[in-house]
Amino acid sequence: MPQFYTEDEAIQAVKKLISRKMFLNASTTISENLAVFSDSKQLKFLSAHIALETKDINTSITILEELNAEDPNQKQILIPLARSWNMYGDIEKTVGYLVEAESIGADKTMVDVIRAEVYERRGDLDLLDQCVSNLPQEVKLINIRARALIARKEYEGAIDLLESSYETGGLDNQDLISNLFTLTKAYDRIGEYDKAWFSAQKAHELDDNKFDEVAHSEQYNQMTEFMDEDLASALAEGPKTEMEPLFIVGNPRSGTSLLEQILSMHPDIENGGEMCVGHSMQLNASRLTDSFHSWPNTMIDIRVDDAKALSLQYLEANKGVEDEAPSEKIISNKALNLPLQLGFLSKILPSSRAVMLHRHPLDNAVSCYTTNLLFSGHAYTNSLPMLGATWVARKKIADHWMRVLSIPMMELHYENLV
Repeated sequence: MPQFYTEDEAIQAVKKLISRKMFLNASTTISENLAVFSDSKQLKFLSAHIALETKDINTSITILEELNAEDPNQKQILIPLARSWNMYGDIEKTVGYLVEAESIGADKTMVDVIRAEVYERRGDLDLLDQCVSNLPQEVKLINIRARALIARKEYEGAIDLLESSYETGGLDNQDLISNLFTLTKAYDRIGEYDKAWFSAQKAHELDDNKFDEVAHSEQYNQMTEFMDEDLASALAEGPKTEMEPLFIVGNPRSGTSLLEQILSMHPDIENGGEMCVGHSMQLNASRLTDSFHSWPNTMIDIRVDDAKALSLQYLEANKGVEDEAPSEKIISNKALNLPLQLGFLSKILPSSRAVMLHRHPLDNAVSCYTTNLLFSGHAYTNSLPMLGATWVARKKIADHWMRVLSIPMMELHYENLV
């Protein structure tokens, strides 16, 4: 049940959770309160914001397109909509929304920054340079300028810009962290690995988000103890579906995006990206069953009709992808919560299959530590011991699923992929 008496109280609580990068808690609060304040555009917008921050691009696009259709010509919708389509890879739609936003008075600098990100993404260096040259000389724009230099392989120039005292005041913590991780990348490119590591360390030291290491580790133990082979075979199952979900199960920086790109070259497969619908399905399962149990024990109370409803929820979340690629019958999902949710999803979606993707733990830890995963909610990357513990926990649960689940699965190692 929602914890708040008014919509505004719920909105403020969600914003507070988002500011602390507690995206899962924020999503839970939104889902609970949308059951009461179902017409709340602000709660829906915040849900899209979380989806964009956590790279669940399909969800972000779906929500923002609906909001835009209901109330068109709103700058606060058009800008994140353009950013979402850019991350999806549709340049035409991105530019179209940017032009629309600019025509109704959106901040020109913000529009130009997104344009620069478009050109950076597609490697159009001349247009990237032109766009960056039009930006004002502001401290908050150092990062995009440095990235433009890195795109041209002018690493020393990027380092000089980021290391200089050029208007270093006025930056908030997030800006400083972003700049340090960009500096890490530049140093790494020229082989200055000690300096790259030092820059990453400084970035992690600046991050002040709290992280419950005990609770994080316990959820893996709880799931494997609960869903053994006997229970996995006894739980209610959803219907077979024409669309076949393909789960790419791996850690951040383990090659999930590369594998997804390779698989999408097949004419029957379309990229779904990092789809976080599994969490919404988990919350919905508790409501459908009216279970007194906490998750994951809620699964015991799921009936066949409940499983069918949850299956439809997953298919609905894929609707945007199907509209973009109607001929493909297999849609991939590389959500980073799949290690914990694969058992649940395999029962709801028995037509699914999974690839367990692993990367050497040392390489994976170094890559996670030197990449900015903090803003998308991966606070465990602040700690090298916790990074190692998380890798082990995810490997153990992947091995567990290989033993107990009935859907087709295979293991793949990143080192054999590249």
